Amino acid sequence: MDEMVFFNPGDAIANSKDYGEAVRGAQIYKAKDPYESSLVVAQDVSDNKSFAVYFAKDEKKDIQDSDTGIVKYHLKKKI
Repeated sequence: MDEMVFFNPGDAIANSKDYGEAVRGAQIYKAKDPYESSLVVAQDVSDNKSFAVYFAKDEKKDIQDSDTGIVKYHLKKKI
């Protein structure tokens, strides 16, 4: 599951330099509120050692050149 997605870094639920830690954080967050939107663990394209957890619903679809706060990520896991 290595597709390109876009998110605003300010919307991140959690950040980590360790993939396993990011997944655990997402699982803990999801266990607290299982009816909330799906979560995704994404890897920053510009920093391959940085992972972030986002709500799947926060994915940015319509990217404009003026959207400077939007960052490319590789989608690694959906929870």
